[in-house]
Amino acid sequence: MAFYPYQPVSPHDVASVTKSVTSVLVGIALDKGYLRSIDQPVMTLLPGAATATLDPRKQQVTIEHLLTMTSGLDCGFEPGERELAAMRRTEDWAAFALALPMRAAPGTRYAYCSCNNHLLSAILSAQTGESGLVFARKHLFGPLGIRDVIWPADGKGRSHGWGDLHLLPRDLAKIAYLYSRGGRWNGTQIVSEQWVRRSTTPHIEVRDGVGYGYSWWINIARQPPVFEAVGRGGQRAAVVPDEDLVVVFNGGGVDTDELAPFLFRAIRSAAPLPANSSAYVRLRKTSAAARQPPASRPPAPLPTLARSISGKRYVMDANPLDLRAMSLVFNNQANARVTLQMGEHEWSIPVGLDGRFGFSSTGPSGLPMAARAHWSSEREMLLDLDTVANINHFLLRIEFTGDQMNVTVDEVTGELTGLRVTGRLAQAFGEVPHPTRSRASWTTTSGH
Repeated sequence: MAFYPYQPVSPHDVASVTKSVTSVLVGIALDKGYLRSIDQPVMTLLPGAATATLDPRKQQVTIEHLLTMTSGLDCGFEPGERELAAMRRTEDWAAFALALPMRAAPGTRYAYCSCNNHLLSAILSAQTGESGLVFARKHLFGPLGIRDVIWPADGKGRSHGWGDLHLLPRDLAKIAYLYSRGGRWNGTQIVSEQWVRRSTTPHIEVRDGVGYGYSWWINIARQPPVFEAVGRGGQRAAVVPDEDLVVVFNGGGVDTDELAPFLFRAIRSAAPLPANSSAYVRLRKTSAAARQPPASRPPAPLPTLARSISGKRYVMDANPLDLRAMSLVFNNQANARVTLQMGEHEWSIPVGLDGRFGFSSTGPSGLPMAARAHWSSEREMLLDLDTVANINHFLLRIEFTGDQMNVTVDEVTGELTGLRVTGRLAQAFGEVPHPTRSRASWTTTSGH
C-alpha cells in the first residue's frame, strides 16, 4: 500500500537496510569461496591496508567484527555519525575507514559505525573484482527477479555498503522472504541456511530486548524473536517467523515502532484466510485512494512581495546542507517554481500553491522531487520540499527582508532541526565555499 506523494513504481532509498543487504552478499561470497572465513583479518583483504598506520589491535579486526559493529574503530561511539560524513569528504573512503584510530579491542564493545559496512563493501570488491551492485545482480538480485535498483558507488567504484541502496518495496520484501525461507528461493539455495541462521542470531545485546546479528536487528524480547533490517526514516523489512509473515515499510519520517502494535493486533492466522470478496474490494479502493493527492484548495492571492522577488536569485551563506543558491518564480496564484543549487547540482521543481505537490522530472538519483508552499504572512513563505523516494523531507520557513532571505530548515526524519541559512540577492548563482555536509544532505542519506 502506497501513500501520496510516493508511487510504488519508484525504487525507494532503504537507508541502513542496505547494511543487511551487504551482509547477505558477504554470506554469498563465503558460500562461493571468494572469502574463506568471517575470521579473516580485514587488513589482509584490502589492497594497501598493510601500509596503514597500525595499532596492534587493528590487525585483529575481522569480517565478523565489522558485521557485528564491534570493530573497535573510533567510530559510532558519539551520536551523529560524524565519521561517515568525514569519510565521504575523502578520495578513498576505505582508506579513511582503515586509518581510524582504535577505541577498543575488537569484539569488546558495540558502536554503530557505518564505516564498518563500507569496509565490507570494499572487501567484496577487492575479493570478487566487482562492485557490490554487479555482484548482487549476478547472485542475489538477478535470481530474485529484482531489476529496478539504484546503488551508488564511491570514487573507487565500491557500492555504498552502509546505505543509499534503492529498491522497490516489493523487491525489498523478496529479500526478507528469502531469509524467512532459510536462504532458498524457488527451490534454489541463494545463500546458505547456516549463514541466515548466524546472521539473524544476536551476537551482542545493544539494549534491553534488542540484539544485533550480522547487520540484522533481532527483537529478543519476543519469542520466537523477530529479526529485521532497519533504516532511518521508516525503512524496515521484518520477518516474523512464528506467523510466517514478512512486513516491509518505506517512509519519509514515519515511526514504524508506533505502527507495529496495530499490525500485530491485525494478525488473524498464520494460514490463508477464507476468501472475502467484499473486504478485498474495500482494500483495493482504500489502497487506490491513499495514492491520490488531496483535494486542491483555492489558492490565496499572492502578496505584493511575490512579484518583486519572482525570478530573483539568492546566494546562500555556507551551510551544512550545501544549499548554495535559491530562486522562486511565481507563474500564477496556483503554481510556482523553485530552483535550488545544491552542491554541484541544480534542481528545478514545480511548486503547488493549492495544497497539492508539484513534481520535478528528475532529482537526486534520477528520482522526482515534490514541492508545495503557502504564504503565512506578507513576508514569509512555508516551503514543503519532499525528496519522496529519497527519504529526506524538508520544511523551509523563508522570510524576506530587504535584499535578504532568511531560511529556517527542519528535516522531518529528524536529521536536523532549526538550521538557519541566510541568502543575499544576486543576479546569478554565485560561488560559495564547500562546507561540511550534514547527515541530512540533499542527495545522500546517513546510516541507521
